[in-house]
Formats: sequence, structure tokens, C-alpha cells
Amino acid sequence: MVTQSLERVDQAIRVWSGNLARDAQDFVSATNLADLYYSRARLTGNLDDYTRATAAVEQALVTYPDGIGAQLLHAQLLFATHDFVKALDTAQAIFAANPDQVAALATVGDAQLELGRYDAAARSFAALARRAPGPAVTARRAHLAALRGQVVLADQLAARAIREAAAAGSAPADRSWYEYLAGYLAFQFGELPSAERHFRAAVADWPGSYLSLAGLARTRAAQGATNEAISLYHRAIAIVPQPEFLAALGDLYALAGRSVDAATQYATVRAIADLSKAQAQIYNRQLVLFDANHRQHLDEAVALAARELEARKDVYGWDAYAWALYASGRYADADTAIRSARAVGTVDPLLDYHQGMIDAALGHTEQARQLLTAALDRNPGFDALQAARDRAMLRQLPGGSGS
Repeated sequence: MVTQSLERVDQAIRVWSGNLARDAQDFVSATNLADLYYSRARLTGNLDDYTRATAAVEQALVTYPDGIGAQLLHAQLLFATHDFVKALDTAQAIFAANPDQVAALATVGDAQLELGRYDAAARSFAALARRAPGPAVTARRAHLAALRGQVVLADQLAARAIREAAAAGSAPADRSWYEYLAGYLAFQFGELPSAERHFRAAVADWPGSYLSLAGLARTRAAQGATNEAISLYHRAIAIVPQPEFLAALGDLYALAGRSVDAATQYATVRAIADLSKAQAQIYNRQLVLFDANHRQHLDEAVALAARELEARKDVYGWDAYAWALYASGRYADADTAIRSARAVGTVDPLLDYHQGMIDAALGHTEQARQLLTAALDRNPGFDALQAARDRAMLRQLPGGSGS
């Protein structure tokens, strides 16, 4: 069904492209073309389509600056390409001038969330829920609850979003997204059977969901099904070779003693780091964590994480910065950064692990042991490579006996 949808999108792109080629001032065709490229990018993960969509929407706005459809698309594309500050400013301006445009309000809340402005995002999502209730805003509120450490509420909202999508007769690809979110949160909270169930449902609804395939791969790796995890990662990478997927696959190969296969995946990650600025920006954090995890290009990783934090002071921005600082041997600075990451109360074994390793480096043995143990207790396979290092560190700590 998604394949059929993509075929229809491709056909429509050809039609509207032809119209625009015949008349460069046809802002309607330009706007529709931008929307189609944006839709295809979301379905396939093809970053080049974001570039095409941006070019088309900018062409529409040059011809007709007051076009509300093009304005909304412009804000959404800024968000999709991780220009969160401009996305927020643009969406706020649209909403101020057009209070009936709830899509602008949704983008405002999304951008606030990514920028770490969680109280503001909560207000935006509450307003959105009053004006446009449904699975989309319920899922947003689930994400926010997870960031705030409200595990039970996050689980409840994620499950509710799935029910609301089903009740609304949402297309399978849309249902898949909500199932993916529920799986993502379940994995983070250490609920592996639930994570597996949600990810499998997401893949069944949309076999081309690279995020769900990778989520299922990560879950199966945590459950000890390494061969299946490797196969699933290959399926995800065949659709979109995201650095995070490649690195995780490489780590599984490395742990299995397949050093040549691991090196191939790692080399591809480094190649992605040399992509165009617009594409690299989307993968900034994945690249920072990859370099920190594998102890390479550390000055670059620290600088990149610091640049991200200039505007985007969210939980995982602080965490990435802390981890890059730790890898660089700047343990006191890493401690300051990780405490900023933990200030919101996010429940995530990866955060426990990072803080535990930083505490170990600073000689805070008891705190380190507690945090490293907590990470494994919540999810023994929170990350294949890092969980192995967690156990190794517990064995090294005085009085330790990593499990």
C-alpha cells in the first residue's frame, strides 16, 4: 500500500513539475510540488527530497509571499532539516497572523521541544490538544512526558495514540509511526517484550519503515538475537543508511569478532560525515556519538556538539556534549554537562551509563556503580557496545563484579 502511495506521489511530482516548467510563476504548482517532495522524503528518508521541496517552496514564496500553504511548508521543512530556531520563528509568525492555522501551532510546539524549551512545548501541545485533539498531538505529549521522566504517562499516551489512529481509520503508514513511537519509548524504559511487539506491528503496517526496522533490530540485539538483529539492520540500511544504524551494525559485527565487516560499516559512517551541510546537520548528534563511542575525531565531535548546544539546549544535546567531553578526557566539564542533561528527569539507561562512566573517571566509585548497575537493570542491552563496556567498568571498579 505504501508502494502504491509512492507511485502516486511520483506520478503527481511529474505532473506538477511539468506545470512549473511551463510557467515558473505558477505558485500553486510550486507549492504542490514542494508538498509532494516533503511527503516523499518522510516516507523514504531521502534527504535530497527535502532540498527539492525547499527549492520549490521558496520559488512559490517568491511569486506569492502571502501563500499560507507555502508558508506552512517552509516552516515544516526548516524543522525537518533541523533548523529549529528558524522553524520556531517562522511558525510563530504564521500563527500570530493566522490563529486558525493549527499546523503552525504544531510546528511551534515541535520546535520548542527540540530546542529544550519543555514548558513552552507543554503549553503549545495543551493548546493544540484543545483545538485539534487526536493521535498526532497525543503522540507529541507522550514524547514530552518521556523526556520529563513520566514513564507511566508516556506509555499510556503512546498506547492511546495508537488507539486513536485506529479509531480514525488512519492509513497503515500513519499507524506505523505511532506504533514505532510506542516501541521506541518501551525500549528506552526497558520494556523489551512490549518494544518488540510494537516494532513488529509497525513493520507489519509499513514494511518500509526504516525507523521501525532499526528499532526492532536494536530490540532483538538486546534480547540476544544477534543474527536477526544484523539482518534487520541490513534491511533498514538498504532503505536509509543512517549513521546510527550503520554504527549499531558495525558494533554488532565488532562484538562478534567480524572486524572487517565492522570496519566497512564504520567507514560508511565517516563518509556520511562529509555530506553536504544540509544533510550533515540532520545527522550531527549521531556523528558526535559515533566519534565519542569509537574514540576518533574527538576535537571535531566536541566542537560539533558545542555548536548544536548554542541553540538546541535539550536533554540529548547536553548528553552528546557530555559524552564527547568524556571521550576527550575532560571529565569535570563532562560532569557539568551531564548534570544539565539529567536536570529534566529523563529516564534512559544510556543517560545512566554516560553519567556512571563520567563518575568512574572522576573517582566517584559508589555513584558510578549505582548508575552503571541501574542502566543494566533497566535494559541489559540498552546498546550492544556500551552495555558491554558498562559490564567491563563494573568489573574494574573496586569491589565490582559486573554481571
